[in-house]
Amino acid sequence: MPKNIPSVLVAFILFLCFGSQHLAAQQNAKNEFQLKNGISKPNTLATHPFGLLFNRLSHNFKWESPKTKTLNLQINSGNIWGQPVTVYVPSLQEDRERLADVIFYSRIFEFDEDNSPSDSYFFQYDGVLKDIRINYTQPIGTKSELNIGLRSFLLTKGKLPFTGLTGDQFIEWFHSNIAGGEDPFGRRQLGMDSAYINYLDRNGNVMEINAGDFVFSGIESSYIYYPECFLQSNISLNFGTHLGINTSTYNQSLDLGVSIAGVKNFSPDTPNQLQLGLGINFLRRGLVEFQDNQPDLGTSNYFGSFEGHLEYSIQTNKGGVHSFGLNYRIQSSYNSTKEEDYYVPSNPERIARWHEAARHLYKFPSYWSAIYTFSKKTEFSIYLQQDMLVNNTPDIQTGVRLLVPLKL
Repeated sequence: MPKNIPSVLVAFILFLCFGSQHLAAQQNAKNEFQLKNGISKPNTLATHPFGLLFNRLSHNFKWESPKTKTLNLQINSGNIWGQPVTVYVPSLQEDRERLADVIFYSRIFEFDEDNSPSDSYFFQYDGVLKDIRINYTQPIGTKSELNIGLRSFLLTKGKLPFTGLTGDQFIEWFHSNIAGGEDPFGRRQLGMDSAYINYLDRNGNVMEINAGDFVFSGIESSYIYYPECFLQSNISLNFGTHLGINTSTYNQSLDLGVSIAGVKNFSPDTPNQLQLGLGINFLRRGLVEFQDNQPDLGTSNYFGSFEGHLEYSIQTNKGGVHSFGLNYRIQSSYNSTKEEDYYVPSNPERIARWHEAARHLYKFPSYWSAIYTFSKKTEFSIYLQQDMLVNNTPDIQTGVRLLVPLKL
């Protein structure tokens, strides 16, 4: 290969990014049908008992930095259910190798927890988590933006009229009358409409959250840059750096992350538009910890996620836009997956899917969200989400978002 090939490639990329900016800007300005900023996506992060306590990254599928300052208000509601489970993690290699041949829910019968060395932790949860988020976006020039957000949550029993689709009563009615069968997860047998989160980590640190507890979990910030490399191909990219400061009693630490996402508009010159967004994120959780002896929130400190989003938008004669989106997200696990071959869950009652509170910590959470948005001067979104592993963190989730431009 000629030695000058790498330099030619570099020059070509620089030409795409900078030499074509004027043409791209002209084409974008002539697009009379682009009435909203890329894909309309609320924050669809799952209301996980661990995940709500640190800065997981939501993917950004906007086309460009907003023209004005914006305020984003959102509340999500997710039903969580995990029976009490004690988990032993054997220390001896011979125990680990032997248990790898035993299915996970029967390992307790092949392991002597009293005489075999091991670490252990305990986890259980029930209730409906209300995830409350406020985010402010400040444009910086024409190609970048700064976001500052606050996140908090409230643990509730999920009773009417404050909770509808995500309450225990509706979910078990759905199981009994439409799909799932009678009491598939043991909610009715063990009691419905309760709320608690109890976690004892392998170092003896405790997290207890009860019905009515409100937790201010953190402050998030991000800087997003939108290069103009591929706008002439109706593709928009964005690169982000993310900083989160966790402020709850259970997690006082700093998280750092990076992201890249892109949006392809397949029909830029028509009033009804089809767009596809793809994104990947990477997060280092707990890079700096501000207190000792806090619960570990799982043993994974590095988190990656992928998200894909397909949206079809229909413009009205009065300048509004109806958008219908389908979103898929998958995230790396909360516990190290190397333990999945030998961890030992235990619950004396063994009712229905008694092991889920432990099992889901070793799986990659993945879920689909169906989203509807109406955009005009403001933007209003609602969504319905279902996880793909049926691990009840959450079982079903809904959300409502309002995006308001600010003219200060």
